Amino acid sequence: MTEVNLHHVLLIDDEEGIRKVMSIALRDAGYVVWIAESGEQGMEIFERELPALVLTDIKMPGMDGIEVLRRIKEMETDSEVIIITGHGEMELAISALQLEASDFITKPIHDEALFLALKRAEEKISLKIQLRDYTENLERKVKEATAEIQRISDFQANLIDNSLDGIVAGDEQRKVVIFNDSAQRLTGYKEEEVVGRLTLEDLYEKELVDHWLSRQRLEEDSSSDEISTHLDTTIQAREGRKIPIRLTHTILRQEGQKVGCVTFFQDLREIRRLERKLVQSERLAATGQTAASIAHAIKNIVGGLKGGMFVVNKGFELSNENYLQDGWDMVQRNIAKISSLAMDLLTFSKERQPDYRLAQVNDVAAEVVELLKKRGEEFGIKLSLETADGLEPVAMDVTGIHQCLVNLVSNAIDACRPEICGHEQGRVTLSTCTHPGWAVCFEVKDNGCGITAKDKEKLFTTFFSTKGADGTGLGLLNVQKIAKEHGGHIEVESVPAEGSTFRLLLPSGPNKEGESLYELDGKENDNKESHSVVA
Repeated sequence: MTEVNLHHVLLIDDEEGIRKVMSIALRDAGYVVWIAESGEQGMEIFERELPALVLTDIKMPGMDGIEVLRRIKEMETDSEVIIITGHGEMELAISALQLEASDFITKPIHDEALFLALKRAEEKISLKIQLRDYTENLERKVKEATAEIQRISDFQANLIDNSLDGIVAGDEQRKVVIFNDSAQRLTGYKEEEVVGRLTLEDLYEKELVDHWLSRQRLEEDSSSDEISTHLDTTIQAREGRKIPIRLTHTILRQEGQKVGCVTFFQDLREIRRLERKLVQSERLAATGQTAASIAHAIKNIVGGLKGGMFVVNKGFELSNENYLQDGWDMVQRNIAKISSLAMDLLTFSKERQPDYRLAQVNDVAAEVVELLKKRGEEFGIKLSLETADGLEPVAMDVTGIHQCLVNLVSNAIDACRPEICGHEQGRVTLSTCTHPGWAVCFEVKDNGCGITAKDKEKLFTTFFSTKGADGTGLGLLNVQKIAKEHGGHIEVESVPAEGSTFRLLLPSGPNKEGESLYELDGKENDNKESHSVVA
Protein backbone atom coordinates (compact mmCIF):
# COMPACT_ATOMS: atom_id res chain seq x y z
CA MET A 1 0.00 0.00 0.00
CA THR A 2 1.16 3.56 -0.78
CA GLU A 3 3.13 5.17 2.04
CA VAL A 4 1.07 7.74 3.92
CA ASN A 5 2.39 11.26 4.52
CA LEU A 6 0.71 12.50 7.71
CA HIS A 7 1.32 16.14 6.76
CA HIS A 8 -0.74 16.04 3.56
CA VAL A 9 -4.12 17.72 4.14
CA LEU A 10 -7.19 18.21 1.89
CA LEU A 11 -9.42 21.15 2.99
CA ILE A 12 -13.00 21.19 1.62
CA ASP A 13 -15.26 24.16 2.42
CA ASP A 14 -17.66 26.25 0.32
CA GLU A 15 -16.79 29.45 2.24
CA GLU A 16 -13.81 31.26 0.73
CA GLY A 17 -12.90 33.05 3.97
CA ILE A 18 -12.67 29.81 5.95
CA ARG A 19 -10.59 28.15 3.22
CA LYS A 20 -8.17 31.08 3.16
CA VAL A 21 -7.71 31.39 6.93
CA MET A 22 -7.40 27.64 7.58
CA SER A 23 -5.01 27.04 4.68
CA ILE A 24 -2.69 29.78 5.99
CA ALA A 25 -2.71 28.27 9.50
CA LEU A 26 -2.09 24.75 8.17
CA ARG A 27 0.78 25.79 5.89
CA ASP A 28 2.36 27.80 8.71
CA ALA A 29 2.27 24.59 10.75
CA GLY A 30 4.19 22.71 8.02
CA TYR A 31 1.32 20.91 6.26
CA VAL A 32 1.02 20.45 2.49
CA VAL A 33 -2.51 21.64 1.71
CA TRP A 34 -4.90 21.00 -1.18
CA ILE A 35 -8.04 23.19 -1.27
CA ALA A 36 -11.49 22.41 -2.70
CA GLU A 37 -14.63 24.56 -2.69
CA SER A 38 -17.10 21.70 -3.11
CA GLY A 39 -17.49 18.04 -2.21
CA GLU A 40 -17.23 16.99 -5.87
CA GLN A 41 -13.98 18.89 -6.40
CA GLY A 42 -12.64 17.55 -3.12
CA MET A 43 -13.27 13.93 -4.15
CA GLU A 44 -11.43 14.51 -7.45
CA ILE A 45 -8.40 15.82 -5.55
CA PHE A 46 -8.60 13.01 -2.98
CA GLU A 47 -8.67 10.27 -5.62
CA ARG A 48 -5.66 11.85 -7.33
CA GLU A 49 -3.48 12.81 -4.33
CA LEU A 50 -4.71 10.44 -1.55
CA PRO A 51 -3.92 12.85 1.32
CA ALA A 52 -3.74 11.35 4.80
CA LEU A 53 -6.00 13.98 6.40
CA VAL A 54 -9.28 15.48 5.14
CA LEU A 55 -10.99 18.51 6.72
CA THR A 56 -14.52 18.94 5.30
CA ASP A 57 -17.45 21.20 6.09
CA ILE A 58 -20.54 19.14 6.95
CA LYS A 59 -23.03 21.37 5.10
CA MET A 60 -22.26 22.30 1.47
CA PRO A 61 -24.26 22.64 -1.73
CA GLY A 62 -24.23 19.49 -3.82
CA MET A 63 -22.16 16.78 -2.18
CA ASP A 64 -22.10 17.49 1.57
CA GLY A 65 -19.52 16.47 4.15
CA ILE A 66 -21.39 13.32 5.18
CA GLU A 67 -21.31 12.03 1.57
CA VAL A 68 -17.61 12.92 1.26
CA LEU A 69 -16.93 10.95 4.47
CA ARG A 70 -18.96 7.98 3.24
CA ARG A 71 -17.13 7.82 -0.11
CA ILE A 72 -13.68 8.10 1.45
CA LYS A 73 -14.48 5.30 3.90
CA GLU A 74 -15.71 3.12 1.00
CA MET A 75 -12.26 3.47 -0.61
CA GLU A 76 -10.71 1.73 2.46
CA THR A 77 -7.69 4.01 2.68
CA ASP A 78 -5.79 4.95 5.83
CA SER A 79 -6.99 8.55 5.47
CA GLU A 80 -8.89 10.11 8.35
CA VAL A 81 -11.72 12.63 7.97
CA ILE A 82 -12.34 15.50 10.40
CA ILE A 83 -15.78 17.12 10.12
CA ILE A 84 -16.27 20.91 10.42
CA THR A 85 -19.67 21.74 11.93
CA GLY A 86 -21.62 24.87 12.77
CA HIS A 87 -23.31 25.59 16.13
CA GLY A 88 -26.55 23.61 16.47
CA GLU A 89 -25.38 20.75 14.09
CA MET A 90 -24.52 18.28 16.86
CA GLU A 91 -26.86 15.58 15.48
CA LEU A 92 -25.06 15.72 12.12
CA ALA A 93 -21.71 15.58 13.91
CA ILE A 94 -22.82 12.47 15.81
CA SER A 95 -23.94 10.89 12.51
CA ALA A 96 -20.48 11.62 11.12
CA LEU A 97 -18.80 9.95 14.11
CA GLN A 98 -21.01 6.91 13.58
CA LEU A 99 -19.68 6.78 10.02
CA GLU A 100 -16.15 6.60 11.51
CA ALA A 101 -15.15 10.26 11.20
CA SER A 102 -11.96 10.79 13.20
CA ASP A 103 -13.30 13.84 15.03
CA PHE A 104 -15.28 17.07 14.57
CA ILE A 105 -14.52 20.73 15.23
CA THR A 106 -17.03 23.57 15.46
CA LYS A 107 -17.14 26.99 13.88
CA PRO A 108 -15.69 29.50 14.59
CA ILE A 109 -12.56 27.34 14.32
CA HIS A 110 -9.87 27.86 16.93
CA ASP A 111 -6.29 26.79 16.14
CA GLU A 112 -6.08 24.91 19.43
CA ALA A 113 -9.07 22.70 18.57
CA LEU A 114 -7.95 22.31 14.93
CA PHE A 115 -4.44 21.06 15.69
CA LEU A 116 -5.65 18.88 18.56
CA ALA A 117 -8.03 17.12 16.14
CA LEU A 118 -5.24 16.78 13.52
CA LYS A 119 -2.88 15.30 16.12
CA ARG A 120 -5.48 12.74 17.18
CA ALA A 121 -6.14 11.81 13.54
CA GLU A 122 -2.41 11.40 12.82
CA GLU A 123 -1.98 9.17 15.86
CA LYS A 124 -5.01 7.16 14.81
CA ILE A 125 -3.54 6.63 11.32
CA SER A 126 -0.22 5.54 12.85
CA LEU A 127 -2.01 3.03 15.06
CA LYS A 128 -4.03 1.76 12.08
CA ILE A 129 -0.87 1.26 10.06
CA GLN A 130 0.78 -0.59 12.92
CA LEU A 131 -2.32 -2.73 13.43
CA ARG A 132 -2.62 -3.47 9.71
CA ASP A 133 1.03 -4.44 9.50
CA TYR A 134 0.51 -6.71 12.44
CA THR A 135 -2.63 -8.27 10.96
CA GLU A 136 -1.09 -8.85 7.53
CA ASN A 137 1.78 -10.72 9.08
CA LEU A 138 -0.19 -12.50 11.79
CA GLU A 139 -0.51 -15.84 9.96
CA ARG A 140 3.23 -16.05 9.47
CA LYS A 141 4.02 -14.94 13.02
CA VAL A 142 1.65 -17.47 14.58
CA LYS A 143 3.84 -20.24 13.19
CA GLU A 144 6.93 -18.89 14.81
CA ALA A 145 8.36 -19.78 18.19
CA THR A 146 6.88 -19.08 21.62
CA ALA A 147 9.08 -16.02 21.96
CA GLU A 148 7.48 -14.49 18.91
CA ILE A 149 4.01 -15.23 20.29
CA GLN A 150 5.02 -13.48 23.50
CA ARG A 151 6.24 -10.48 21.49
CA ILE A 152 2.87 -10.23 19.75
CA SER A 153 1.09 -10.40 23.11
CA ASP A 154 3.26 -7.59 24.44
CA PHE A 155 2.54 -5.54 21.33
CA GLN A 156 -1.22 -5.91 21.87
CA ALA A 157 -0.87 -4.88 25.50
CA ASN A 158 1.16 -1.88 24.37
CA LEU A 159 -1.62 -0.81 22.00
CA ILE A 160 -4.10 -0.88 24.86
CA ASP A 161 -1.86 0.90 27.35
CA ASN A 162 -0.85 3.63 24.90
CA SER A 163 -4.24 4.20 23.33
CA LEU A 164 -5.37 7.82 23.40
CA ASP A 165 -8.80 6.54 24.45
CA GLY A 166 -9.50 5.20 27.90
CA ILE A 167 -10.12 1.44 27.79
CA VAL A 168 -11.89 -0.41 30.60
CA ALA A 169 -12.83 -4.09 30.31
CA GLY A 170 -14.92 -6.16 32.69
CA ASP A 171 -15.38 -9.90 33.13
CA GLU A 172 -18.66 -11.82 33.19
CA GLN A 173 -19.46 -10.43 36.67
CA ARG A 174 -18.56 -6.88 35.46
CA LYS A 175 -15.42 -6.73 37.64
CA VAL A 176 -12.69 -4.63 36.01
CA VAL A 177 -9.90 -6.68 34.43
CA ILE A 178 -8.27 -4.07 32.13
CA PHE A 179 -7.69 -0.41 33.03
CA ASN A 180 -5.26 1.22 30.59
CA ASP A 181 -2.94 4.22 31.06
CA SER A 182 -5.36 6.74 29.53
CA ALA A 183 -8.10 5.60 31.90
CA GLN A 184 -5.70 5.98 34.82
CA ARG A 185 -4.67 9.49 33.78
CA LEU A 186 -8.28 10.57 33.33
CA THR A 187 -9.76 9.19 36.56
CA GLY A 188 -6.77 9.45 38.90
CA TYR A 189 -7.08 5.75 39.87
CA LYS A 190 -4.05 3.48 39.62
CA GLU A 191 -4.36 0.12 37.88
CA GLU A 192 -3.77 -1.85 41.08
CA GLU A 193 -6.60 0.08 42.81
CA VAL A 194 -9.13 -0.86 40.15
CA VAL A 195 -8.31 -4.20 38.49
CA GLY A 196 -9.95 -7.03 40.43
CA ARG A 197 -11.26 -4.57 43.05
CA LEU A 198 -13.85 -2.31 41.42
CA THR A 199 -16.81 -3.13 39.21
CA LEU A 200 -18.19 -1.20 36.24
CA GLU A 201 -20.93 0.16 38.54
CA ASP A 202 -18.23 1.84 40.66
CA LEU A 203 -16.95 3.73 37.62
CA TYR A 204 -20.08 4.30 35.50
CA GLU A 205 -22.90 4.12 38.08
CA LYS A 206 -25.49 1.39 38.36
CA GLU A 207 -28.12 3.09 36.15
CA LEU A 208 -25.81 3.06 33.14
CA VAL A 209 -24.77 -0.55 33.69
CA ASP A 210 -28.43 -1.57 34.07
CA HIS A 211 -29.10 0.13 30.75
CA TRP A 212 -26.36 -1.97 29.12
CA LEU A 213 -27.73 -5.15 30.66
CA SER A 214 -31.30 -4.43 29.50
CA ARG A 215 -29.94 -3.73 26.00
CA GLN A 216 -28.04 -6.98 26.15
CA ARG A 217 -31.21 -8.92 27.03
CA LEU A 218 -33.07 -7.30 24.12
CA GLU A 219 -30.25 -8.24 21.78
CA GLU A 220 -30.31 -11.81 23.03
CA ASP A 221 -34.09 -12.01 22.60
CA SER A 222 -33.97 -10.61 19.06
CA SER A 223 -30.77 -12.41 18.00
CA SER A 224 -29.33 -9.01 17.01
CA ASP A 225 -25.71 -8.69 15.88
CA GLU A 226 -25.58 -5.11 17.16
CA ILE A 227 -23.69 -5.35 20.45
CA SER A 228 -22.26 -1.83 20.77
CA THR A 229 -23.68 1.21 22.52
CA HIS A 230 -22.54 4.78 21.79
CA LEU A 231 -23.43 7.63 24.15
CA ASP A 232 -22.18 10.69 26.02
CA THR A 233 -22.10 10.15 29.78
CA THR A 234 -19.78 10.61 32.78
CA ILE A 235 -17.14 8.52 34.54
CA GLN A 236 -16.38 8.63 38.26
CA ALA A 237 -12.96 10.09 39.12
CA ARG A 238 -11.05 9.27 42.28
CA GLU A 239 -11.92 12.55 44.03
CA GLY A 240 -15.63 11.95 43.46
CA ARG A 241 -16.04 14.38 40.56
CA LYS A 242 -17.77 13.26 37.38
CA ILE A 243 -15.89 13.70 34.09
CA PRO A 244 -17.85 13.99 30.81
CA ILE A 245 -16.88 11.33 28.27
CA ARG A 246 -17.95 9.96 24.90
CA LEU A 247 -18.26 6.23 25.40
CA THR A 248 -18.54 3.07 23.29
CA HIS A 249 -19.56 -0.09 25.14
CA THR A 250 -19.23 -3.53 23.53
CA ILE A 251 -20.24 -6.93 24.90
CA LEU A 252 -17.58 -9.58 24.39
CA ARG A 253 -18.71 -13.06 23.40
CA GLN A 254 -16.98 -16.38 22.85
CA GLU A 255 -18.80 -19.16 21.02
CA GLY A 256 -22.07 -17.27 21.52
CA GLN A 257 -21.63 -16.88 25.28
CA LYS A 258 -21.00 -13.57 27.04
CA VAL A 259 -17.52 -13.52 28.56
CA GLY A 260 -17.23 -9.86 29.44
CA CYS A 261 -17.47 -6.34 28.09
CA VAL A 262 -15.18 -3.46 27.14
CA THR A 263 -15.67 0.30 27.04
CA PHE A 264 -13.71 2.87 25.06
CA PHE A 265 -14.10 6.52 26.04
CA GLN A 266 -12.79 9.98 25.13
CA ASP A 267 -12.38 12.93 27.52
CA LEU A 268 -14.95 15.60 26.54
CA ARG A 269 -13.82 18.36 28.93
CA GLU A 270 -11.86 20.24 26.28
CA ILE A 271 -14.73 19.98 23.80
CA ARG A 272 -17.20 21.21 26.43
CA ARG A 273 -14.88 24.13 27.25
CA LEU A 274 -14.71 25.13 23.60
CA GLU A 275 -18.51 24.77 23.28
CA ARG A 276 -19.03 27.08 26.28
CA LYS A 277 -16.61 29.58 24.75
CA LEU A 278 -18.56 29.45 21.50
CA VAL A 279 -21.89 30.01 23.28
CA GLN A 280 -20.42 32.97 25.17
CA SER A 281 -19.19 34.49 21.90
CA GLU A 282 -22.62 34.07 20.33
CA ARG A 283 -24.30 35.70 23.34
CA LEU A 284 -21.98 38.69 23.08
CA ALA A 285 -22.75 38.93 19.37
CA ALA A 286 -26.51 38.80 20.07
CA THR A 287 -26.14 41.54 22.72
CA GLY A 288 -24.30 43.73 20.22
CA GLN A 289 -26.97 43.14 17.58
CA THR A 290 -29.72 44.04 20.05
CA ALA A 291 -27.96 47.25 21.12
CA ALA A 292 -27.38 48.24 17.49
CA SER A 293 -31.04 47.62 16.61
CA ILE A 294 -32.30 49.71 19.55
CA ALA A 295 -29.84 52.48 18.73
CA HIS A 296 -31.06 52.48 15.11
CA ALA A 297 -34.70 52.75 16.22
CA ILE A 298 -33.89 55.61 18.63
CA LYS A 299 -31.86 57.37 15.95
CA ASN A 300 -34.88 57.30 13.60
CA ILE A 301 -37.14 58.70 16.32
CA VAL A 302 -34.65 61.44 17.20
CA GLY A 303 -34.50 62.34 13.53
CA GLY A 304 -38.28 62.69 13.48
CA LEU A 305 -38.22 64.85 16.61
CA LYS A 306 -35.57 67.12 15.13
CA GLY A 307 -37.64 67.46 11.97
CA GLY A 308 -40.73 68.36 14.00
CA MET A 309 -38.78 70.91 16.05
CA PHE A 310 -37.46 72.49 12.86
CA VAL A 311 -40.97 72.85 11.42
CA VAL A 312 -42.29 74.28 14.75
CA ASN A 313 -39.43 76.80 14.93
CA LYS A 314 -40.05 77.76 11.33
CA GLY A 315 -43.73 78.26 12.20
CA PHE A 316 -42.81 80.61 15.06
CA GLU A 317 -40.37 82.43 12.84
CA LEU A 318 -42.92 82.93 10.05
CA SER A 319 -45.97 83.11 12.32
CA ASN A 320 -47.40 80.29 10.24
CA GLU A 321 -50.05 78.24 12.06
CA ASN A 322 -49.92 75.43 9.47
CA TYR A 323 -46.20 74.97 10.10
CA LEU A 324 -46.82 75.00 13.84
CA GLN A 325 -49.55 72.37 13.59
CA ASP A 326 -47.57 70.13 11.21
CA GLY A 327 -44.44 70.36 13.35
CA TRP A 328 -46.32 69.67 16.55
CA ASP A 329 -47.99 66.64 14.92
CA MET A 330 -44.53 65.32 13.99
CA VAL A 331 -43.31 65.80 17.58
CA GLN A 332 -46.38 64.02 18.99
CA ARG A 333 -46.02 61.07 16.62
CA ASN A 334 -42.39 60.55 17.55
CA ILE A 335 -43.11 60.91 21.27
CA ALA A 336 -45.69 58.16 20.78
CA LYS A 337 -43.02 56.07 19.05
CA ILE A 338 -40.66 56.54 22.02
CA SER A 339 -43.43 55.45 24.41
CA SER A 340 -44.28 52.44 22.23
CA LEU A 341 -40.61 51.40 21.97
CA ALA A 342 -40.13 51.66 25.75
CA MET A 343 -43.29 49.67 26.49
CA ASP A 344 -42.39 47.01 23.89
CA LEU A 345 -38.90 46.64 25.38
CA LEU A 346 -40.34 46.29 28.89
CA THR A 347 -42.87 43.70 27.75
CA PHE A 348 -40.28 41.73 25.81
CA SER A 349 -37.63 41.69 28.55
CA LYS A 350 -39.84 41.08 31.59
CA GLU A 351 -40.67 37.54 32.68
CA ARG A 352 -44.24 37.47 33.96
CA GLN A 353 -47.12 35.11 34.59
CA PRO A 354 -50.56 35.98 33.17
CA ASP A 355 -52.97 37.61 35.62
CA TYR A 356 -55.92 35.36 34.82
CA ARG A 357 -59.54 36.43 35.19
CA LEU A 358 -62.71 35.39 33.41
CA ALA A 359 -63.59 37.68 30.54
CA GLN A 360 -66.16 37.88 27.76
CA VAL A 361 -64.24 37.32 24.54
CA ASN A 362 -66.50 39.50 22.42
CA ASP A 363 -66.19 42.41 24.88
CA VAL A 364 -62.38 42.34 24.66
CA ALA A 365 -62.53 42.38 20.86
CA ALA A 366 -65.10 45.19 20.82
CA GLU A 367 -62.90 47.40 23.05
CA VAL A 368 -59.99 47.01 20.62
CA VAL A 369 -62.12 47.90 17.59
CA GLU A 370 -63.54 50.95 19.36
CA LEU A 371 -60.06 52.07 20.38
CA LEU A 372 -58.58 51.83 16.85
CA LYS A 373 -61.58 52.77 14.73
CA LYS A 374 -60.60 56.44 14.53
CA ARG A 375 -57.06 55.53 13.47
CA GLY A 376 -58.45 53.43 10.64
CA GLU A 377 -60.71 56.27 9.52
CA GLU A 378 -57.71 58.61 9.31
CA PHE A 379 -56.37 56.46 6.46
CA GLY A 380 -59.75 55.68 4.89
CA ILE A 381 -59.70 52.08 6.16
CA LYS A 382 -62.88 50.32 7.25
CA LEU A 383 -62.38 48.53 10.59
CA SER A 384 -65.18 46.10 11.48
CA LEU A 385 -66.01 43.57 14.20
CA GLU A 386 -67.55 40.14 13.66
CA THR A 387 -68.38 38.16 16.81
CA ALA A 388 -69.61 34.61 17.26
CA ASP A 389 -72.67 33.96 19.40
CA GLY A 390 -72.63 31.72 22.44
CA LEU A 391 -68.95 32.00 23.35
CA GLU A 392 -68.30 31.08 26.96
CA PRO A 393 -66.17 33.35 29.20
CA VAL A 394 -62.49 32.45 29.03
CA ALA A 395 -59.83 32.83 31.73
CA MET A 396 -57.13 35.13 30.34
CA ASP A 397 -54.83 38.02 31.16
CA VAL A 398 -57.11 40.67 29.68
CA THR A 399 -54.42 43.36 29.58
CA GLY A 400 -51.98 41.10 27.75
CA ILE A 401 -54.53 39.83 25.22
CA HIS A 402 -55.77 43.39 24.68
CA GLN A 403 -52.16 44.40 23.91
CA CYS A 404 -51.82 41.52 21.43
CA LEU A 405 -55.00 42.45 19.57
CA VAL A 406 -54.10 46.17 19.47
CA ASN A 407 -50.74 45.22 17.96
CA LEU A 408 -52.23 42.87 15.36
CA VAL A 409 -55.02 45.28 14.33
CA SER A 410 -52.59 48.24 14.17
CA ASN A 411 -50.30 46.22 11.91
CA ALA A 412 -53.26 45.32 9.70
CA ILE A 413 -54.27 49.00 9.40
CA ASP A 414 -50.71 49.96 8.45
CA ALA A 415 -50.67 47.21 5.80
CA CYS A 416 -53.86 48.66 4.22
CA ARG A 417 -52.73 52.29 3.99
CA PRO A 418 -53.13 53.51 0.38
CA GLU A 419 -49.49 54.50 -0.03
CA ILE A 420 -48.48 50.92 0.96
CA CYS A 421 -51.13 48.60 -0.51
CA GLY A 422 -51.89 50.70 -3.61
CA HIS A 423 -55.70 50.82 -3.34
CA GLU A 424 -58.23 53.07 -1.61
CA GLN A 425 -60.57 50.41 -0.17
CA GLY A 426 -58.67 49.06 2.80
CA ARG A 427 -60.57 46.66 5.05
CA VAL A 428 -59.61 45.17 8.42
CA THR A 429 -61.81 42.71 10.29
CA LEU A 430 -61.40 41.50 13.87
CA SER A 431 -63.53 38.43 14.49
CA THR A 432 -64.07 35.95 17.31
CA CYS A 433 -64.91 32.30 16.78
CA THR A 434 -64.36 28.79 18.04
CA HIS A 435 -61.49 26.66 16.75
CA PRO A 436 -60.89 22.89 17.04
CA GLY A 437 -58.81 22.13 20.10
CA TRP A 438 -58.90 25.70 21.45
CA ALA A 439 -61.28 27.67 23.65
CA VAL A 440 -61.35 30.74 21.42
CA CYS A 441 -59.83 32.21 18.27
CA PHE A 442 -59.21 35.93 17.66
CA GLU A 443 -58.77 36.46 13.90
CA VAL A 444 -57.40 39.66 12.34
CA LYS A 445 -57.86 39.77 8.57
CA ASP A 446 -56.88 42.52 6.11
CA ASN A 447 -56.77 43.10 2.36
CA GLY A 448 -53.45 44.94 2.47
CA CYS A 449 -50.07 44.41 0.90
CA GLY A 450 -49.54 40.89 2.27
CA ILE A 451 -46.24 39.31 3.34
CA THR A 452 -43.68 37.59 1.12
CA ALA A 453 -42.61 34.04 1.95
CA LYS A 454 -39.11 35.32 2.76
CA ASP A 455 -40.41 37.95 5.21
CA LYS A 456 -42.90 35.51 6.73
CA GLU A 457 -40.00 33.34 7.91
CA LYS A 458 -38.56 36.36 9.78
CA LEU A 459 -41.80 37.63 11.34
CA PHE A 460 -41.06 36.49 14.87
CA THR A 461 -37.30 37.17 14.91
CA THR A 462 -35.74 39.93 17.00
CA PHE A 463 -36.10 43.49 15.65
CA PHE A 464 -37.39 42.42 12.23
CA SER A 465 -40.00 44.80 10.82
CA THR A 466 -41.57 45.27 7.40
CA LYS A 467 -42.35 48.92 8.27
CA GLY A 468 -38.82 50.25 7.90
CA ALA A 469 -38.13 53.25 10.15
CA ASP A 470 -41.76 53.20 11.41
CA GLY A 471 -41.45 49.81 13.13
CA THR A 472 -39.42 48.63 16.14
CA GLY A 473 -39.54 44.93 15.29
CA LEU A 474 -40.77 44.13 18.82
CA GLY A 475 -44.54 44.14 18.31
CA LEU A 476 -44.99 40.63 16.96
CA LEU A 477 -42.31 39.32 19.32
CA ASN A 478 -44.43 40.55 22.22
CA VAL A 479 -47.57 39.03 20.68
CA GLN A 480 -45.74 35.72 20.46
CA LYS A 481 -44.41 36.05 24.03
CA ILE A 482 -47.83 36.81 25.54
CA ALA A 483 -49.46 33.99 23.55
CA LYS A 484 -46.79 31.59 24.80
CA GLU A 485 -47.37 32.70 28.41
CA HIS A 486 -51.03 31.72 27.94
CA GLY A 487 -50.13 28.38 26.38
CA GLY A 488 -51.50 29.76 23.12
CA HIS A 489 -50.65 29.49 19.46
CA ILE A 490 -50.26 31.92 16.54
CA GLU A 491 -51.16 31.10 12.95
CA VAL A 492 -50.25 33.29 9.96
CA GLU A 493 -51.59 33.13 6.42
CA SER A 494 -50.64 35.70 3.80
CA VAL A 495 -50.67 36.23 0.05
CA PRO A 496 -48.61 39.14 -1.35
CA ALA A 497 -50.79 41.95 -2.75
CA GLU A 498 -53.96 40.24 -1.43
CA GLY A 499 -53.77 40.44 2.34
CA SER A 500 -52.94 38.60 5.58
CA THR A 501 -54.74 36.71 8.34
CA PHE A 502 -53.36 36.37 11.89
CA ARG A 503 -55.06 33.98 14.32
CA LEU A 504 -54.47 34.15 18.07
CA LEU A 505 -55.63 30.82 19.57
CA LEU A 506 -56.09 30.50 23.33
CA PRO A 507 -56.81 27.55 25.61
CA SER A 508 -59.52 27.70 28.24
CA GLY A 509 -57.07 29.00 30.82
CA PRO A 510 -54.64 27.48 33.35
CA ASN A 511 -55.35 23.88 34.30
CA LYS A 512 -55.43 23.45 38.06
CA GLU A 513 -56.42 20.02 39.21
CA GLY A 514 -59.66 20.12 41.14
CA GLU A 515 -60.39 23.79 40.38
CA SER A 516 -62.87 25.01 37.81
CA LEU A 517 -61.73 27.68 35.37
CA TYR A 518 -64.82 29.66 36.29
CA GLU A 519 -63.55 29.98 39.87
CA LEU A 520 -60.33 31.71 38.83
CA ASP A 521 -61.65 35.27 38.68
CA GLY A 522 -59.49 37.36 41.02
CA LYS A 523 -57.20 34.47 42.06
CA GLU A 524 -53.48 33.99 41.61
CA ASN A 525 -52.36 31.04 39.51
CA ASP A 526 -48.93 29.61 40.26
CA ASN A 527 -49.03 26.52 38.07
CA LYS A 528 -49.60 27.55 34.46
CA GLU A 529 -48.89 25.12 31.69
CA SER A 530 -46.80 26.30 28.73
CA HIS A 531 -47.43 25.19 25.16
CA SER A 532 -45.24 25.83 22.14
CA VAL A 533 -45.96 28.88 20.00
CA VAL A 534 -45.88 28.23 16.29
CA ALA A 535 -45.63 31.07 13.82
